[in-house]
Amino acid sequence: MVFLTSLLRKLPTPEWLLKRTIPGNRTDNKWWRLETFRFTFESDGRRRQCFKVAYPYMRNRWRLASRSRQFKPIFEADLQDTRIDAAAREHGLRQHTLTASLKRQNIQLSPAILADLAIYEPRTFECLNLIAKQHILNTNLEVIDPEHEYDEQDIEPDPEEEQVPIHVDKHILNPSLFQDVYNRF
Repeated sequence: MVFLTSLLRKLPTPEWLLKRTIPGNRTDNKWWRLETFRFTFESDGRRRQCFKVAYPYMRNRWRLASRSRQFKPIFEADLQDTRIDAAAREHGLRQHTLTASLKRQNIQLSPAILADLAIYEPRTFECLNLIAKQHILNTNLEVIDPEHEYDEQDIEPDPEEEQVPIHVDKHILNPSLFQDVYNRF
């Protein structure tokens, strides 16, 4: 006895099986049942063989897949911010202060690039931190912490908030070192 069912499911439905429908609409019920089983063929139990169970299962899997696609960029952005903040705190800055200082100096690096630099190029990230620190010292830049942006203005700093002092050696980033770069532009 020859079993051709699995072979025939892989083939397109012949025209004589399809109903004459309005173009663009779904065709025959038989075709839709076979498509549903094609999407659930890796499942086990009745999800694989019973259309009444397979169709809701397939719809739920599609819903979960599209939901995951919507949340992935949010999770990635949060992970990048955490990595940048952790690496910046090692060098005495906060993430929002570092990015604000770099933007003011027209150093346009995306958070993804900064996170990659923090992980794979720690010396380059340290140099960016030094440049940002020097800019903060030269311009007295005050950046509002986005976590406490709408808090009441306290005269005293919060004891819970970690206060990171900025220490920059005078010889590291002296503005005279960059005179030749400024003169080129």
